[in-house]
Amino acid sequence: MKLKIRENSVTLSDLKQVLTEEYGHTYTISERNKSTLVVKENKTTATLVMVTKNKILVVGNFPTMGMQIAFTLSVILLGFLIPLIIYFAVFHKKMKRLEKEVGEFLAMRYSDQFAINQV
Repeated sequence: MKLKIRENSVTLSDLKQVLTEEYGHTYTISERNKSTLVVKENKTTATLVMVTKNKILVVGNFPTMGMQIAFTLSVILLGFLIPLIIYFAVFHKKMKRLEKEVGEFLAMRYSDQFAINQV
């Protein structure tokens, strides 16, 4: 989910504080790097919240780099089809649900910071 905002109107520390207030009791919120937050539900389900100059990206993903590397290696070693079937059968639905939940909250919370599209 991509949320376009006014340039430099939201910082990562603001996002972390808002997400911790809303989801701190339910999910684990941590920083991955200087522009990415991880909202972790369990060991296999998370969503990444990335902040750039003019947008917030909310993407369902694995919670750690190790899990991402393991999935990539399984695609390389087992071929494309088997890991893809496993991914969609086990992980995708949970990741999309969490992505939608966090994305809709951020859209509601930062609606006044949205960039106005002029034609």
